[in-house]
Amino acid sequence: MVDFVKYQALGNDYLIVDPRYGDTVLGPEPASEAVRLLCDRHYGVGADGLLVGPLEAPKSNTPVSLRIFNADGSECGMSGNGLRMFALYLAEHHVEQWRAGRPFTVRTRGGDAEVGIVDFADGLVRVGMGLPRFTSVEGNGDRGVGGVAVPVAGEGLDAVVTVTDLHLGVPHTVVFRDRIDGELAQRLGPALAWHSRYPDGTNVEFVRVHDDHTLDAVVWERAAGHVPASGSGACAAAAVAYARGFVGRHVRVRMPGGEVEVSVARDGRVSLTGTAREVMRGVLSPSLRTELVDRRAAPGPSERRGT
Repeated sequence: MVDFVKYQALGNDYLIVDPRYGDTVLGPEPASEAVRLLCDRHYGVGADGLLVGPLEAPKSNTPVSLRIFNADGSECGMSGNGLRMFALYLAEHHVEQWRAGRPFTVRTRGGDAEVGIVDFADGLVRVGMGLPRFTSVEGNGDRGVGGVAVPVAGEGLDAVVTVTDLHLGVPHTVVFRDRIDGELAQRLGPALAWHSRYPDGTNVEFVRVHDDHTLDAVVWERAAGHVPASGSGACAAAAVAYARGFVGRHVRVRMPGGEVEVSVARDGRVSLTGTAREVMRGVLSPSLRTELVDRRAAPGPSERRGT
């Protein structure tokens, strides 16, 4: 019996704790302090986040409930990478029929996502991420697709940044530049992620259009900072690029951690296809289990939403 299974997708790693197998230590409502300790790379197991599920016995025609937490203890509405990892875990440990591609639904705080395993052996999974909701200062709708100028504390191109905001399970802000790199993400990411414009924070994607079917992106997440890749971030980048006429419906998004395929349907719904794989299974030491139980009595997860 294991206490957790660890997966990675494009360098983004999550721990899966299955409440249906033994005592999870975390309890039904994981405390933010306990989540932070478990995900800490020096004092715990180490991960970008935690997936708690399935919350009930998986059935072929019933949505499977999942809770997603970031390493800082905040709860996350949706994660494209996390959903791919969870799909593979379900097919491996719960419903064998899903390995052959039969679609099923995962229910998260950010909404339902239809999932299908394209190639179980290679860990290739397709996830329906839903319909992007573009936003602007004035309100919701398509008015924000063209971008809004946002002043930040910088000079030259960094003084005023043109952004396009949208919600895709979690908030995203897309910035197009001719040149992007990790230094750009480090410089502007924090300033935009917690700009006064975004009271709850936002995830920032810096995007370069390579051609009409390829995008390059670097990501700064509000809860994790500069990350090698983001599934929902790739979808946000592709949705905005398509809405602005830069690319077609089928887009390859290249990130430092790897690449994914994003498709935009005629009704605007976005789907994501990419790989994930299991990297380890583990058993917690008695001392760490005791500390997690102690922290379980701490206040629940932060109300601040993560990636």
